[in-house]
Amino acid sequence: MSTTDALVGVLAPRLRMVAAVAETEHVTRAAEVLDMPQPTLSRALARLQEELGMALVERTGRGVRLTRAGRLLLPHVRRALEDLRTGLAELADAEEGRVALTFLPTLGVEVVPALLRGFRARHPGVRFTLTQEAWAESLRRVSSGGADLALTSPLPSGPGLASATLHTQALRLVVPEDHALAAVTGGVRVAQAAGDEFILLKPGRGVRHLTDRLTDRAGFTPRVAFEADDIATARGLVAAGLGVAVLPARPRGPLGGTAELAVLGADTTRPIGVVWPREGSGGGYEPPAVASFREHVRRVGPRLIPDLTG
Repeated sequence: MSTTDALVGVLAPRLRMVAAVAETEHVTRAAEVLDMPQPTLSRALARLQEELGMALVERTGRGVRLTRAGRLLLPHVRRALEDLRTGLAELADAEEGRVALTFLPTLGVEVVPALLRGFRARHPGVRFTLTQEAWAESLRRVSSGGADLALTSPLPSGPGLASATLHTQALRLVVPEDHALAAVTGGVRVAQAAGDEFILLKPGRGVRHLTDRLTDRAGFTPRVAFEADDIATARGLVAAGLGVAVLPARPRGPLGGTAELAVLGADTTRPIGVVWPREGSGGGYEPPAVASFREHVRRVGPRLIPDLTG
């Protein structure tokens, strides 16, 4: 008997009893299936029918069969047992569980599919619930128990959530190629762009959080030209000469029409990592499938993400 089947037996012995009698049409054989003495099963059946106030089983010669009430109840019993088995498998079985993963949209094109492909090759029975959302929503979802893991950036520093860095990107001040700062070498301070209009990501995005922190520490509030949904759009708006932006360095080099300048000072990086509930929060239990996928991400992610986050 599998661990899951054993747990079903603990939680739903009466449901299993009705199903076994229906399948064997014999009390003794049903008792053998349930691994219990035949008299114990007979007494349990009698007690169940007394408590329900209706007969579920009737004798037919040397065997038994379900009454009409029993036959009407049987499909629901079987469905309940299957639902219970599925739920317990998600909790206890590393090969049949479910992982709820939330991730940045920019990671959904290549990174997440590559991580899932590698993991599912070794664990084909594990299922996934996938949600693409911005940084703030991802952290809220993990904190509330709506997701097991988040692939996001930046990583949280407060209580309740743990994280591991998989890759770190440098932040750059991205300016149009004809901007006065475009030819500067050796890096700039973000305050040198205080007089420019900024292209920011919308509130709740991780890069917006990092930009706000940089400009706040530089002592100015940027004038907003546009608020973009994603990094690629913001980069394109800079290329069109519509403002400047603080964005992760583009691995393949600056987008045509832009220049990327190193930003001097503290907090000029963007860590990308995996986030999960800290031990002791969220009921203190991590299903085996979740733990297995988290370790896969921590092992594979540092090699995979730098190549796929351009």
